[in-house]
Parts: sequence; structure tokens; C-alpha cells
Amino acid sequence: MPASIPLFLLTGFLGSGKSTLLSRLIRHPGFADTAVIVNEFGEVGLDHALVSQGEEGNTVLLDSGCICCTLTTSLEETLEALYYKAERGEIPRFARVVVETTGLADPGPIATSLAGGTFVSRFVHLAAILTTLDGHQGADHLAQFAEARLQLAMADRAIVTKSDVATDIALAKTLGAATRLNPRCDRLMAVSGDIDPACVLMYGLTGNRQRSASPPSCGHDASEADAHLQAHGYVTCAVPIETPVTWSGYAAWVAHLQSVHADSLLRVKGLVTFEDGRVHAVQGVRLLFDPPRPVDWPVEREVRDTMVLIARNTDTATLAASVSLLGKASA
Repeated sequence: MPASIPLFLLTGFLGSGKSTLLSRLIRHPGFADTAVIVNEFGEVGLDHALVSQGEEGNTVLLDSGCICCTLTTSLEETLEALYYKAERGEIPRFARVVVETTGLADPGPIATSLAGGTFVSRFVHLAAILTTLDGHQGADHLAQFAEARLQLAMADRAIVTKSDVATDIALAKTLGAATRLNPRCDRLMAVSGDIDPACVLMYGLTGNRQRSASPPSCGHDASEADAHLQAHGYVTCAVPIETPVTWSGYAAWVAHLQSVHADSLLRVKGLVTFEDGRVHAVQGVRLLFDPPRPVDWPVEREVRDTMVLIARNTDTATLAASVSLLGKASA
């Protein structure tokens, strides 16, 4: 297995189509070499039955409660057990992991538990947060439920489901609401849960706007998007990086974010050039940051050297100004 295995966190509000999507994906040849961890809430193995439908594979069921609040330790133990089973040849080796959360999950504690786990953080890293959004009711979910807004605000990739049954008006409202709340995430379309795994499993920091279908125009400008974000207490900024990032500057910047913005910080991500001349993926969730990782794919100029920060109940200007620390060397 690779030195560090990418983990994709699949979240989304209740009934948004996570299990249907995952059920289709695990049957697709392009999803091979994937270990799937399905969270289950309740006594009956319903989610597990819907996803695996009796097939054998690297599907692990956590059935003690909600991953994000009571099973973070069990998730770490499950990942460790999967790793050693693969090392011993008891299960096939896997190239990636997908973890499905409950519909009310906050992605933050799950992601930070992975980064903070003594063993797990050495062989697993968060690659992307994937959030399903109901094409028919998604706009209403985002308007009514803070959990749905948080899941989308933190997403690298929004996957709009039920586009085959949603009306054009409902779909346009859902896409418009998603664009206003998280204008910088990739937006994909799934029809009856069917979608190209290659689009879903892109690394979280590509910046591409790849779609499996062309969504209706949402018709909202940047000022409307900013007002919508601020109305829900969220702020987001994309700050260009003018000079190469120094390692000491990066350390100072992370420490600054952790001390000044603390729990208000939701996501940080970017593909930026460091002082060694290589492009690195930078990613943080809440207060924990993955070590910057050199990228092994071509990075388009338009998505390189920009840092995206997402927070809530904080000041946008102060958040953006922190990026200036990245180019500073230690005295």
C-alpha cells in the first residue's frame, strides 16, 4: 500500500442519497482497491444492507452510534485493523478509504480525529470531503438545517443527487443555494446514484469544476453569494500567494490560525509553491493541519498559488491578512 492512503469523507444530510451513491460506486470497476467504512445509526444494519447488498469486500460496519460524536476512537481502531489485515493478507490491499457518515454528522471532528490519531495519521490522510445534496429538496435543507449548511460549507466536492426526479426549478434552486454557500467547491451531478468514480475520487484540491452533467444556470452574482454566506455566519476568501511559501512561514501561519481564529476556522486548502520550488497540497480542518504534501500531478496555473480559507463568525479581512505570514522566513 502507499505510504499514506487518501481518505474520502462522504457526508450529506439525512436522505440526501449517500447510501444510494455508495452502493453504485462500490460496484463500479473504477472503485476497485477501495476500503469502505459505513457508519450505522441504530440497532438494525439497514445502511450496511443498502450499501453492500450481501457482497463481500472491505466494508466495515460501525454500529455503536454516530461517528462524529461517539465513534471517533472506533473509527481509528477500524482503520488500524484494516491496515494490519491488509498487511497480513487477510483482505486485499486497498489504495484509498471512503468513510460514510450519518446524515447529521459534523465532518470536522471526524477529520481532526484522523489527523490527531497517533498511528492512523501516519498512514491515512484526508483527501477530500464529499457532500451529497438532494437535488429535489437540497435548497430547503440548506435553508432549514445548520447541519446541512455545515456539511456543504466544508465540502471540497458537492454531489447533487436525484437530478433524474427533481424538477428543473427545484434543481436550479438547489444548485443556486449550493453555489452561494460554497462557491469554490466542485459540483457534480449523479443520476440515480450513478456517477463516474474518477470524478468523485479526485484529490480534494484540484480546483476543477468537473461535472457529469451541465446544471442549469443559477443566476447569482458574487455580491449575492457573499451576502448569503454572511447571513449564515460563514466567511470564505481565496487569497493569492505572491511569493514561495517558506517552511518557517508556514509554521508561523498555522500557529497564528490556531491561536487567533481557533474554533471559528473550518477549512483551509490550497496548492502552493514552497521555497524548494515544488507545489505542495496544504489542507487543514478546524485546528489540525496535514503536513504539506508534494503533489504528483500537473497543476494548472489558474488553480495554483491560491489559499482558500473558510470560517464562521469571524472577520474576512483578518482571515485573509494571515496569509502574508506564509512568505516570511524566521529571523
